[in-house]
Amino acid sequence: AMLKSHGGPRTSLCPHGGNQMSLAIAAGFGLGGAESYPGVFGDFGGFADDARIENGAITLSDRPGIGFEGQANLYRIMKELVA
Repeated sequence: AMLKSHGGPRTSLCPHGGNQMSLAIAAGFGLGGAESYPGVFGDFGGFADDARIENGAITLSDRPGIGFEGQANLYRIMKELVA
């Protein structure tokens, strides 16, 4: 609301967190992008295992969830946490 009240476009926002949840948030809210760090934060960073980068943009799957379900190692860790 604050950005809009000052005339800023939604596409100027770029959440950072370096994970798939940030990417899912950016796509869901139509933001400008998401900061990511493939290979930096181990299982907690990067993209889904089946992600493709085309023309400088990542394609998203229609997989349900909050973003990390496509990362097999991270999904395994999260499942173990709630078991």
